[in-house]
Amino acid sequence: MSVTILEALKNAEYNLKNNSPFALVIAKNQFHNAVELLSKGYGLYDEVDPLLEKYGKVENVPNKEG
Repeated sequence: MSVTILEALKNAEYNLKNNSPFALVIAKNQFHNAVELLSKGYGLYDEVDPLLEKYGKVENVPNKEG
């Protein structure tokens, strides 16, 4: 089950509040992926995982067309 960008941001917020070192690493990654995808024109309801599976990492995802 894939999460949307909005869900990734909510998960990052939760992990930041968790205050464990491992959760902080996860939160930073979730936040980074969400911000990168938003800056490339993807919307809050676009799914993150299919893009990461297709392109390997968020930096390789192309800008959204249309």
